[in-house]
Amino acid sequence: MKFPRITTYFGPGILCAMLLAILAVTISVVHSFDVFWQLQNGRYMVDTMSMIRTDTFTLAADVPRHEHTWLHSLILFGLYKVAGYGAISVLKGLVITATACFLTLAARRRKSSWLAIATLLPVFLLTSGGWLERPQIWTFLCTAIFIWWLEGYLNRPSWQILWLLPLMMFWSNLHAGSILALALVAAYLVGETGQSLIARRFSWLGTGQLFGLLVGVLLAGLANPYPARWFNTLLGSYKLGATVDAAGKVTGSSLAVFNMDWTPTTFQNQPIFFYAMALAGVIMLLGWRRLRLSDLCLLAGLALMGLKLVRHVPFFYMGMVAILPAYLDQLAEPLRQRLPQLYRNIAMVAVCALAIGSFWYFWQPLYRVYGLFNTGLRSWHYPIAATEFVKEHKLPKNIYNTYDWGGYMAFKLFPDYLMFWDGRQNSAEMFNLGWNVMAGKPDWEQILNKFNVNTIVTRASTIDTGQKYPLLDRLAAHPDWYLVLNTESSMVFVRRGSVSEDWLKKHALSKKRIDDTVLSETLLMIKNNANRYMSWWEMAQIYTRRKQYNNALFALNQYLARAPKRFPAAEKLHRQLTQVVNKASKK
Repeated sequence: MKFPRITTYFGPGILCAMLLAILAVTISVVHSFDVFWQLQNGRYMVDTMSMIRTDTFTLAADVPRHEHTWLHSLILFGLYKVAGYGAISVLKGLVITATACFLTLAARRRKSSWLAIATLLPVFLLTSGGWLERPQIWTFLCTAIFIWWLEGYLNRPSWQILWLLPLMMFWSNLHAGSILALALVAAYLVGETGQSLIARRFSWLGTGQLFGLLVGVLLAGLANPYPARWFNTLLGSYKLGATVDAAGKVTGSSLAVFNMDWTPTTFQNQPIFFYAMALAGVIMLLGWRRLRLSDLCLLAGLALMGLKLVRHVPFFYMGMVAILPAYLDQLAEPLRQRLPQLYRNIAMVAVCALAIGSFWYFWQPLYRVYGLFNTGLRSWHYPIAATEFVKEHKLPKNIYNTYDWGGYMAFKLFPDYLMFWDGRQNSAEMFNLGWNVMAGKPDWEQILNKFNVNTIVTRASTIDTGQKYPLLDRLAAHPDWYLVLNTESSMVFVRRGSVSEDWLKKHALSKKRIDDTVLSETLLMIKNNANRYMSWWEMAQIYTRRKQYNNALFALNQYLARAPKRFPAAEKLHRQLTQVVNKASKK
């Protein structure tokens, strides 16, 4: 077989199989907490024919609120009304896979080989942390389209590049991440202008076209119901998220500090990102003959974004997929010219095997979590039974709810009930108050009294590490709060005196059942992500209390293997459990 035949058929075939595999796992069950707030917002706009201007669905209903993702909300609600959750699952899969396709097409516009693209496409799987039904998926797609179109412009400059302006108008009504378009155009403007000056072939027309696009993108970004909000987001983009001070402490607004994807990127929380940056640098250095200044500007800018916030890391991986295949081809060119035909064929087969193996390595964990072409709703992820219980029994107002469940409960209970807060909360005061309750701070009870809260709907553990909410310990010890429902992931408590004594006698449950829900939810959490180390710690403590020492020791070993720090209490418990288990085994 000749070398060209291998690249002609193997490369595109492998690439198509990879894209199909991406589609298979991205069409997955709905599991974003924001999605229900978006559905409620979409329904509200359809019902009232107006945009929200305040925090309408919470107890902070008078607080100003601007929802820049309104078009995403309408799209989701429309799909939901037509075909339910399955349609949302399919939309997510199509948008994410289309992103991978446009990155592939961008690489092809750079004259990259199919095989080089297939070798880099596994990097796209590292963006999986953003594969949610959230408006950010539109920023993924529009970023890829912008790069594809800009690469086409470099091949054949023309004013057709202004077709990106309608896309920008669409993007700016889907997600505030549309401000990224300005950075993308600026990277190409600076890079290409600098390149032309270095090569002494400066063109006023080429620079003018890109500068005109930059101005047009800025104006198109303002074409939404909240232009001032969009512009302020642009001006304040360098201050977004939390920061790390000199002592290594994460600081910033509580909204940023306690939202896990708004934290700074460190080697501890994103080691692969740092390896990827190093790999990109090496590939570009070795393939320096294909070096373009715009490539440096683009990848350096995306890398700086990734260093600033964890939520921006996927964009660097996307840039790698579009830009680096051309450098891989340059790396391979000398070998291709010097090796005999037989060895070229062997080398190409080896590269195919490497591409397939690396793709499988990153893909199969996603397959284990998401399966293939799964649609619908991840039911345990939401307080379905708890919300129905509130509705059926007309539990007393007001409700305190777990932060990430506010959207679902608003979608099911508004306008009969207002939520305490939700996953898109932008009132710093309500966020701080809600966090103090969830964390069981000393003022937790005063806060509930202030808002006349008589019903609490809570999950067992945090979604990031799996730590049990301290609020549960406060409720377990409090004589006036009664557990009236516990499911595999949710619990409902009511305040004594807010319901009749007869109803309370009928529905009150032993608070020992709190551990049942904690254990159940931790098992569900680690099934999807075994690195939620605090889930293992909570399991170890529950099993210890239940004298299931073998299970407790196993869970504690898993915790110690994954926890970033070892605490004296964990080390002490490990010694105790080891002694007990060893004694039992000798009998």
